[in-house]
Amino acid sequence: PTFRRAAQARLVTRTGAERDVSESESTSIGRTVEKAPPEELRDRSGQPMGTGPGGVASEGPAIPHNRAKPAQLPGIWEKEPAWVRTFRYRIDVGPRQFAATVVASIAAVVILALSLLLTPTDENGLIVGSWLVGLAAGIALTSVGVYGGVLVPGLLLMGVSPLFAAPLSLFLQVLIVPFGASAHVRLGNVSKPIVVPLVIGGIIGAVLGPVVASVVDANVIAVVVEVLIIIGAVLLLVSLPLKQMQVSRAPDDVPQVRVAGIGTVSGMFSGISGAGWGPMGVTLLILSRLEPRIAVGSSVFGRIFMAAAAVISAFVLLTTGSGHFAEVVPQWELVPAILFASLATMLPGAMLTSRLGRTRMSVLIATVSISLATLALGRSLFF
Repeated sequence: PTFRRAAQARLVTRTGAERDVSESESTSIGRTVEKAPPEELRDRSGQPMGTGPGGVASEGPAIPHNRAKPAQLPGIWEKEPAWVRTFRYRIDVGPRQFAATVVASIAAVVILALSLLLTPTDENGLIVGSWLVGLAAGIALTSVGVYGGVLVPGLLLMGVSPLFAAPLSLFLQVLIVPFGASAHVRLGNVSKPIVVPLVIGGIIGAVLGPVVASVVDANVIAVVVEVLIIIGAVLLLVSLPLKQMQVSRAPDDVPQVRVAGIGTVSGMFSGISGAGWGPMGVTLLILSRLEPRIAVGSSVFGRIFMAAAAVISAFVLLTTGSGHFAEVVPQWELVPAILFASLATMLPGAMLTSRLGRTRMSVLIATVSISLATLALGRSLFF
């Protein structure tokens, strides 16, 4: 939409002459000023409007502009087709993110083709299945922040060991989650008084999770993982009304000991199952009367450190052959297919969320997660 000024806007020319702009004229003020040469627009101090000393942009009066005009990058983006620009703005995606997604989509197809060519024929079904699960998990992550809750039960259904599926999910989160975490930091959704105890507790729990899993029978761990994922999906549904109903604490009233405990419980939950950090952690933080957007942003940021700690713990146990990790055969060939498939779904996830809304997407993803985990649970118990 065209930028609208207040009813009584003023234009100050270089000569100091002023004229009032009525409310009827203000609708076209953006177009009028954009066409004027920048050097003709000065404020009362003689500075160009919209700049501070030295021409540096300030927060003061700015040259109005048409906000519908997409920001472009130098070079190739100057030739960006209009339909691409419109599409990007409809789903609120910047040019770099759009380009990265297009490249990731092409890479995902190439990686799938190479994986099918280089792996034995009897493993092609596993490669294709993991690629499809990666697509679904990437959409879930982009839309509502759930990743392991879709990826892990999908891998378990294909016969991947839970002692490998959980660390694999967390490893991929270390690579993918920073993209979302950086956006939360820019938006001011990350609070240091919450993140610090949450990360400390999360690291402790995440390190202990694989240790606990290594001393429990693999079949029992599979059942535990599937039950935890179902619980996590239910908590995701429970958290939806809480975000609307809960009265938040003051920013300086953070129960840090409780937050650290939440991090420890959620970290162990995720270290064992490879999922659940978001649904469990965010729900418990909101129940502690922390502001929902801060709870979500801080949880996403803390997930990077929690997941990294769990991956290191699991990798040490795997390489040393400790406990039941000695029985695990790593399937590293699944990593490229799942990684690029997940990255390729950034745009589809954004599109689905923009059309369905976050609440409907949360219900959809929770339903998928519960369905996959229930199927995997049935497979573990009866087959």
